[in-house]
Amino acid sequence: MRLLKRFLEQVGSRMDPEVLSIDSKRFTLNQELERQQFSRRGLVYAGTYLGRNRRLFEPGSPLLQVLAAEEDTRKVHLGRDAAWLFVCGRDVFEENIRRVEGVIELGRHYLVMFDGRCIGYGRYETSAGIRVIRNLFDLGDFLRREGSD
Repeated sequence: MRLLKRFLEQVGSRMDPEVLSIDSKRFTLNQELERQQFSRRGLVYAGTYLGRNRRLFEPGSPLLQVLAAEEDTRKVHLGRDAAWLFVCGRDVFEENIRRVEGVIELGRHYLVMFDGRCIGYGRYETSAGIRVIRNLFDLGDFLRREGSD
């Protein structure tokens, strides 16, 4: 839970979900599931997937979409070409950012947006003297993992 809260703080969210932990995965339950009594033994999946704990919290795309709808979260908006490169796993150069919601600061985490949808998130940092949004997760990750099997 600590890693999830830290992630939410990093992107500027005020979300405070009720969380069900199953191994390293985190879920939020809807009202119908909360009313039911069930054994957690052997449980693999329940409710809406938020993400999982590894060294850091890795958000799932359902959580990113919820965060993108929040007004207070930090977001950077990209054009088509930069968004495509981001989904392919590349970092975003500062000059390719079309618009920023919130103050842009080094070391902060931002949701990366294209056409009103969240396509991932990254950290604003410098790399070899160039300012970039370092790609920490993008929706193309699923496709790249499928192709590597």
